[in-house]
Amino acid sequence: MLKTSLDEDHEHPSDSLPLTPEEALALFRGALGNDEAHGLLLAVSGGPDSIAMLGLSAAVRAYLPPLAVATVDHGLRPEAAEEARMVAGLCKELGIPHCTLVWHDGPAGQVSQEAARKGRYALLLGHARAIEASHLVTAHTLDDQAETVLLRMASGTGLGGLGAMRPNVKRGHVGHLRPFLEVPKSRIIATCDVHDWHFARDASNGDGRYKRVRLRALMPILAQEGLTPERLSTLAARARRTEDAIEHVAKRTLDDSLIRHAPDGGAVRLKAEPFFTEPFEIAMRMVRRAMFAIADSTHKEAQIPLGKLEVLMRNLRMAIRDQRPFRATLAWAVIAHSNNLIEVRLAPPRRESRQRNAAHPRGALASGPAVSK
Repeated sequence: MLKTSLDEDHEHPSDSLPLTPEEALALFRGALGNDEAHGLLLAVSGGPDSIAMLGLSAAVRAYLPPLAVATVDHGLRPEAAEEARMVAGLCKELGIPHCTLVWHDGPAGQVSQEAARKGRYALLLGHARAIEASHLVTAHTLDDQAETVLLRMASGTGLGGLGAMRPNVKRGHVGHLRPFLEVPKSRIIATCDVHDWHFARDASNGDGRYKRVRLRALMPILAQEGLTPERLSTLAARARRTEDAIEHVAKRTLDDSLIRHAPDGGAVRLKAEPFFTEPFEIAMRMVRRAMFAIADSTHKEAQIPLGKLEVLMRNLRMAIRDQRPFRATLAWAVIAHSNNLIEVRLAPPRRESRQRNAAHPRGALASGPAVSK
């Protein structure tokens, strides 16, 4: 299936050259880093990005952990089942195990891209655990990264969100690799073209109802002004480095401030002074880290609204400065200050949650607090 040698074409710019198997292997190894890997589940939809990933992975499989492939059929497009069969046939030709995952738990009516994304990852991660793959691999490209940066900026994100997608993140006990994050989509298309790899085209990628599609249409205009996908991706990489450095300092400062962690894990008590003397950003991240330190399993994937956290932090710092009591609830936590101490503890369940728990004592929230909205 894979051509082993490619003629160099000096008339084409480097961002239009096909990826070689050697490059792909280096990208996989770079994304893996020092991770121990005992199985890779490739998420292959049938589009050009994932088809190129599949073909290149197959070419270097001798140097990678065992490969398996999964295709998600959301049941939202009539073409999806045929695309899954196409990928299954390709995997059979390559000798790689394949499974089609059907989304049976999707919401009724029109489904948002975010809901579909969450459903897709739930299926893929569940299958990765079932086949004991250590890592899920997706084929996000540099163009996807640039679009994600713009989406995050449009949503009013902070530094963490500006970092967009990471090449290697943990999703529970499964690692998530994105080895092609620095590869322009033009090189992906060129790779498919040179090997005559056929791929599907998703009509929703041109549907202007979606914000990502509308931002994608702006990319050529932005590039003319210097805001190219490469520069947006570089911005994201620098933001991630800065984010990691700030988080390192916030963790160390919070650890030094800890007085007591409740035996049941539902509260922490901390020295108040660092929350006032440290830079605002460090102090705010200390509060967020303290909140996640007491979080239970229902909160681990929850988001803490940045704007509300900033307001809480300003008020908390004024209370520390004035040496007066303070108490506020944010998401699942109560943050309180008195006598130069700060306590972060789980908030009591909301009334409607208590009623649901009483009616359904075996429910997922029956023994834990609800997330405050």
